[in-house]
Amino acid sequence: MKYLCVIAFFASSCCRSLDSLAEERYRVAPAASSYAPRAAAYAVDESVETFHDAKRNRDVPVRIYVPHGATPPLPVVVFSHGIGEDRDSYAWLGRALASHGYISVHVTHAGTDRAMLKSGYLNLYRATKKKENWVNRPLDVSFVLDQLASRHDFDMTRIAAAGHSAGAFTALALAGMRPAESSGELADRRVKVAIAMSTPKLGDAMPASGYDFITVPVLHMTGTCDGSLIYRTTPRDRRIPFMATHARNEYLVTFKGVNHNVFSNVADEHHGDIADVTLAFLDAWLRGDDAARAWLDAGGLASRRGVAVERK
Repeated sequence: MKYLCVIAFFASSCCRSLDSLAEERYRVAPAASSYAPRAAAYAVDESVETFHDAKRNRDVPVRIYVPHGATPPLPVVVFSHGIGEDRDSYAWLGRALASHGYISVHVTHAGTDRAMLKSGYLNLYRATKKKENWVNRPLDVSFVLDQLASRHDFDMTRIAAAGHSAGAFTALALAGMRPAESSGELADRRVKVAIAMSTPKLGDAMPASGYDFITVPVLHMTGTCDGSLIYRTTPRDRRIPFMATHARNEYLVTFKGVNHNVFSNVADEHHGDIADVTLAFLDAWLRGDDAARAWLDAGGLASRRGVAVERK
């Protein structure tokens, strides 16, 4: 518990206002909308599995959230956790996605997971400095997709990669982002959209051109208090991937008062808004829902209190 308190302290720093963060040239103006996010339609079944990647001699545990009684094949979201979390984290999001007809697969990345946290925060911090732990993350997700490809209920033509913090790095790497010394081997063409919650500050590990290879729609999310003292990250740093990419259909949604931990908290007052935005983006780009896309593009979401929407 004491290590979790340390993380909570260092994960938050000074807050900014929505107006000081959002840039007018990208900002979506608020507008009236008749669209309302869909209500949950399914009960949720949960299961756990562990796949073994013989090539890397590495176990990859997963927790799978499935909408009970939904007609397959179903769109798939693979979720990558932040530092010190695991497959059991972000259950609130996995259940929200499954209750709306998505299969949500949450992956544990050995080396930067909760098991490493239990060995001490200093060990976990050191683990974040090891390149192999970052490389293994997108490879874990691609390996999991390989294992799921033969299952009839998984629609492998409609796959989203999502993640929080280090998991946001994972999702962007799968979507085509190329960190230093990468030539695209971390990308997975099966990923049709990506969701990046509170992407970490990558500094020299990410060349200026590293975002040029992202071509799929991406939903970036952050908050006005989303900083980290220990990683020397400010709320403005979280904007870098959105600002650096040249792709179309890139969104950045900033929530007032949200800090880095909100996304990973077991429960939080902001989770409803985060789930609504996530589901609307997925419905728009994996299900072709024009009303959901218009809500994002035409100002319906931007009209919500405490939310700024930017779009390219």
